[in-house]
Amino acid sequence: MTAATWWAAGLAAAVVLMPCLVGPIRRSWAAHVRRRRARLRAEALLWAWLSPAQRKQYRRRRWFEVTTASGRRYRILQGAVVRLDPRGSGYCIEATSPVPVADEMLANKLLLETNERRFLATAHRFPYRSFAASLPSDLGLRPSFGRATGDRPDDRREPPSWNN
Repeated sequence: MTAATWWAAGLAAAVVLMPCLVGPIRRSWAAHVRRRRARLRAEALLWAWLSPAQRKQYRRRRWFEVTTASGRRYRILQGAVVRLDPRGSGYCIEATSPVPVADEMLANKLLLETNERRFLATAHRFPYRSFAASLPSDLGLRPSFGRATGDRPDDRREPPSWNN
């Protein structure tokens, strides 16, 4: 076959296949736009609920700290909540449907501030000590990595993946 024949065959295939590809590409782009709009709305809502100190933390590090009525401090990260005490426990509550990360962070903040006991009863607890390097050394924390120990009933599952 000559080059002209190959060129004509390729052009014919493109003309035939193009209508098949336009629909899925258009739907994929529309879904991307909807997810981006939802993410931006969620970020704006979270921003409105944060205190000035929390806004400063969130702007710098993409996490913020919450102090509950009991006086415990929690750090709300993207995908988890960490209790800032020598035990260094992490907590995870997953939404039942896909929601923007900022919405999950706001839900965790509001639940901790209004009903810490319910948060602790609902959340999956796992050991989380990798944040120790960013804490003051007077807390006596050491970084440690690995799976859940399994010695507590709620430690039997592995921690969530952080490879987002």
